[in-house]
Amino acid sequence: MAGKAKVEVLGVPRLSYGGAEICFARAEARELLALLAVSRDGVSAEAIAETLWPGEVGGRRLDSAVREINRAMRQAVGCAAGVRFVLKSGERRLLPAASFDTDFWRFENACKRASIAAEDTVRAAALHEVLALYRGPLLAGCDDLWVLPLRQAAQRQAADAAERLAELMRADDPGRAVDVLRLAVECIDPYSETLWCLLMTVQGELGRLPAVRRSFELLRERLAEIDAVPSPQARQVYERWVR
Repeated sequence: MAGKAKVEVLGVPRLSYGGAEICFARAEARELLALLAVSRDGVSAEAIAETLWPGEVGGRRLDSAVREINRAMRQAVGCAAGVRFVLKSGERRLLPAASFDTDFWRFENACKRASIAAEDTVRAAALHEVLALYRGPLLAGCDDLWVLPLRQAAQRQAADAAERLAELMRADDPGRAVDVLRLAVECIDPYSETLWCLLMTVQGELGRLPAVRRSFELLRERLAEIDAVPSPQARQVYERWVR
């Protein structure tokens, strides 16, 4: 195998090899690939069935999904019939890192590096990678119940990365900090008052008072979408700069 297949689950899910998309004929293959792509250490056959196909004959669907993934991957890569791309380790099924480059695994690695980095430059590089990898909600378009807590957790990690990176940039490069925060409220979490408040604060420190006004108006508009209003704390941040 000349290279790895690329698995993207941050944003709209996509599997590709050599730039060409790989599609599955069976829905269960897409479902299994998605679950394994967010489970680096694999998932037991029992847990797979309970998660993806509760109340059904999960064993048959699992076998069918594994065969379909192996078939599609062999065809895409051009390898022998005996090569397997969904491995079995004890009771677990998993995607081997030797065959798959998965954006979610790199996202997790970058988050971990950012949390343990002793130097600001190393931390900033890891936070930049987190934000570059976060193309959108985890498994966008899939509203299965098992996805939702993982999606929320990834969103929180990306929003936290934006906040931490902006704080690192705030003293030396506040303009770039504003860019990071704008990206965060537009593409990661438009309802995060923490991000909006930090954005207004940095804009205020730069003397961009019209931008502070616009940010507060946008915050009100976004919160209205979920029948909420800015908190007293958010209003206080706004009124610190605009009276």
